[in-house]
Amino acid sequence: MSDEITSEFWNELVDCQLSSIEFVQDYLQLKFDGPTINVTNPLTVNDNKTEITSGNNGFRDLLCNQITKIVKDVTFEPGKALTIRFIDNSQIAVSLLPEDYSSGEAIYAHGFRNDNWLTE
Repeated sequence: MSDEITSEFWNELVDCQLSSIEFVQDYLQLKFDGPTINVTNPLTVNDNKTEITSGNNGFRDLLCNQITKIVKDVTFEPGKALTIRFIDNSQIAVSLLPEDYSSGEAIYAHGFRNDNWLTE
């Protein structure tokens, strides 16, 4: 996908709320009023006071506190991170660093307009 198409893809999340989070065996599902992102790589939550990465104490509570927040913007940096910022400036960042991959994909995004999907 070109950078322009990828940016357009992720911009579909802007103004959507994080409606739910599902913890599935070895990955997470972030659901945004339709679009869903399956995450298998480490995910870091920053609420402007605390920053916790998956696998650490307090992570689940901090992540679940993001539910109902509205997406302000999304930054996709191949090989680095997918960062979702909310209107209160808190954020969720998925590592896309090669050393953080535990499977063939770090993320699988689906449920976007026109049945578009993306893996990284």
